[in-house]
Amino acid sequence: MATHRLPILGFPTVPDDTGTAFFEPYLIKATNDVWKHLILVLNDTAADHGIYGKFAVPINYVDTANLVIVWTATAVVGDVEFDFMYRAVGGNDIESLDQAGSQEDVNGNDTAPSAINERMELTIPLTDGNFAAEDTVEYFFSRDGTDAGDTMAAACLVFGLFFEYNDA
Repeated sequence: MATHRLPILGFPTVPDDTGTAFFEPYLIKATNDVWKHLILVLNDTAADHGIYGKFAVPINYVDTANLVIVWTATAVVGDVEFDFMYRAVGGNDIESLDQAGSQEDVNGNDTAPSAINERMELTIPLTDGNFAAEDTVEYFFSRDGTDAGDTMAAACLVFGLFFEYNDA
């Protein structure tokens, strides 16, 4: 048995229409201006804002499903609240990809880094039985500024979003 991480940020992700969740080059927020790759910026607002996306559950999926968030911030105090709503759709000519509502809504809270731009990692458990190999998973990942647990007064900079699982 091995643990795998599947990156789920990529071409099928799109920001919501709030204008407070967007992709930009890291050099805009970083101080060294060396690394020019894109990051997901989730600004500090009083709204629940984020991105929509999709991914396929790998064929070797067995169990131990988790969402892993790799992030940082320019703040060193406060907490951030992440939400993840998803629906896994499977089969061939069995389930609609156009469904209302989510299958599961999960959230996780993490504390700001102890120094600006330090790498942070948060793991949020998902319900194993909701996933099967080759399912299509549609999701909304967000920073929930409406939650009292979100007290970090700075943008959250997401470097990676992963579907973590075990194989046989």
